[in-house]
Parts: sequence; structure tokens; C-alpha cells
Amino acid sequence: MKRITLVALLFIGAFFNVSAQQNDTIQKNNYLRVFLDGASESENYIKVKLWYIDYVRDRKQSQVHIIINSQPTASGGLQYNIRFLGHEKFENKNDTLQYIAKVENSNRENRDELTNVITMGLMPYLASNGQQKYMAFDYTDKTKLVEQSVDKYKNWVYTATANTFLSGDKVSEVLSADGSFSAARITDQWKTRLTAGLSYGSNNYETTTYNFTGKTVIKNLKGLIVKSIDDHWSIGLEPAFYASTYSNVKSQFSIAPGIEYDVFPYSQSVNDLFTFKYRLQPLYNTYIDNTFFNKTKEFLFNQIVDVTYTHIAPWGNISSTLTGSDYLNHAKAYRVDLVNQVNFRVAKGLFFNITGNASLINNQLSLSSVSLTPEQIILKQRETLTNFSYSMQVGVRYTFGSIFNNIVNPRYEGGVTIDNEISTKGETAD
Repeated sequence: MKRITLVALLFIGAFFNVSAQQNDTIQKNNYLRVFLDGASESENYIKVKLWYIDYVRDRKQSQVHIIINSQPTASGGLQYNIRFLGHEKFENKNDTLQYIAKVENSNRENRDELTNVITMGLMPYLASNGQQKYMAFDYTDKTKLVEQSVDKYKNWVYTATANTFLSGDKVSEVLSADGSFSAARITDQWKTRLTAGLSYGSNNYETTTYNFTGKTVIKNLKGLIVKSIDDHWSIGLEPAFYASTYSNVKSQFSIAPGIEYDVFPYSQSVNDLFTFKYRLQPLYNTYIDNTFFNKTKEFLFNQIVDVTYTHIAPWGNISSTLTGSDYLNHAKAYRVDLVNQVNFRVAKGLFFNITGNASLINNQLSLSSVSLTPEQIILKQRETLTNFSYSMQVGVRYTFGSIFNNIVNPRYEGGVTIDNEISTKGETAD
């Protein structure tokens, strides 16, 4: 027994001694310290390829903070924006690089291109840090440079979606299905989009003493035409058709001309977006049932103001949209919506995130005057009277330990996780 204990102690001691030596080696080298922000699923690959970098877990420990974000292109691909922010001896030595990931690219191709762009961006820092020998990257695209091919679709991009859900048991059945089709064409000067959608849902309950069947159908057809005026101003037009059994709307036809101003140039929208948008929306409604105001149809003038602010920074990101609307021919009918998202680095290793929205509602002109059954209310078959709505999600995340995070080890990541406290023999824990 003593011999086994001695061997175990020697083994544990050797393990921690090797680990300590590895950590000492990492901390004593002169590798560039980098904090990767937004690399997501490519992070492990980048760490393997750019092994001569020390990847730290907190931006305040880094010499270079890399922020990666993306926005969709007109063709369905992604434009990646990679910001390099220098710290310590590289203070105020900043740069931004971009590349376009085509929609037909594989994940591997996007990963390789992202790694190459990061390598290029790090070259000045590596040179200043005495790591010139690592200044190289692989260019794996074997295609030759040719003039842009003739586009038979003339910059139009088409998207079709379809979803369905079905569940049931002895006494109930729930079915939902929805589909949409969109066509979009986006250039520097014009944005054009047409979207059609249909949503269907049904609930059936049947017992020996009770029977209920309910359904909802929502149809919409929306258009959007936007013209760029300059780097701050745009004008737009939004025609639309809408019908909903949930909202008691048999048909709604509307058209909304509008104008938008961005405080920051649109070319900087990947980092900052601060827009003010105004729309005037005349619309004509016909209703399924008489409304509370004893209307079967009516003509309305709706005006809408949107204020949106988005900022991406080293400390995190924030996005907020405030929307206010009212009917010009119904002075007391209005609605205000506020939607906020915040992801904030509070301190080393501590992250705080919150998402929430709140609405003040006083514009339900389409509400049916017909009394609703308890089933319709519980199953949300029809819209009910309310003066507010809200939702919120809050979370924190904290990590601590070594500031270095260089090692990539995918072992034991696959398979099923076993929780001994809830698993029993013959069962698999989720």
C-alpha cells in the first residue's frame, strides 16, 4: 500500500512539475500577446496556425486586441472587418482590414482566408516585437485573377424558406407551418427587396366531454426600395399587404415613404451606427369582425419614428432601438417600443449581458368586439387588450486562472456528457 501511495505521489508531482515548466516557458518568452475577440468557431484553428502568438484571455493583458465582426453582402456572403487595436508599446497603433467571404465558400475556405488576413494585420506588430521570422502566410486560392464574370442574375439574390412542426397525443394535436420567399438586389446606390410570407397554425383538443379546434393564419407581402443620397442620407419607400386572423385584420394595404439620417458615415457602420428614420404610412384596413370602435373598415395615417444606435468597442457592444408611432387621425392611439442589447466586460474575466424589450401599447384599433373564449385566450388564437408588454434576459459569465490560453486540445469533446447524479444504469444523461 505504501509503495502504491509513493508511486502515485511521484506521478502527481511529476505532472505538476511539467505543467509548471510549460507555463514558465510560455510566460518567459517574448511572443506577442493577442486577445482574439469574435473568432468563434475559427479560434482553435487560428491558434494552431499562428502558434507563435500568446493568446490571452483578457484584453487588458494583451498587446494587440483583434476584434472580428461581419455584415451580410448583397450576394448572400459576408464582409469580415478585422480591427487591430494596439496596447502597451503599441498604443495608438491601430489598423482595420477586410475581406469578402463568398456565399459559395466552404467553412474551411473562410477559416483559411480569415487566418491569412489576421496574419497580414499582425505583421507590423511582429516586426516591432522581433518576430520577423514568422512573417509569412499561405495563399491557397489557386484560381487566376480574371475580370468579373457576367452575372446572369443582375445582382438579384433569391431566398426561399419553409418550416413545419407537428406534435400530438391521444387528446391533442398541434400543427404549425410557415414559408417565405424573398428577392433582393443591393448596390451602392440602390437597395430593393420583395418578401412574401405565409404562416399557419392549428390546435385541436378532443376528449369525451370536450372538443376545441382553433387556427391562425397570417399573410404578408412587403416591398422595400431605398436610394442612397450621400454618406449620411437615404430615402425609402415601403409598400405592404398584411392579413391576420390573430389581429382581426382581413386585409391591410399600406405604403410608407421615409427618410433616414446616419450621424456616422455609412462606411463606418461596421463599428458605429446612429440613425434617425421617419416614415409616414397611409393604410387601409378591412376587418374580420366589427372592432371595439364598431368599424368594419377604415383609412388610417400612421407616422413612425425610429432611433437606432449600435456601437462595437473593446469593452463589448451595445445596440438600442427606440420606435414611436401614432395615428394622425386617432390622436390618442400610439405605441412606443424599446429594444436593447448589451454585452459588457465588467472586469478581468467577468462578462455581463442583458437583452430586453418593452412596449407601451395604446393603438389596438383592430381588436374584435366579439367576446373571446378562454381557449382562444390561453392558446393565443386572437389578440387581447393590453397596454404594455415586456421581456428580459440577464446573464453573467466569469472565468479565472492563467492569463495565457495558447493550447488547443480537442480530446474528449465529443460524445455524451454523463452526470452521475441524475444518470441511472441503462440510461443516457442528456
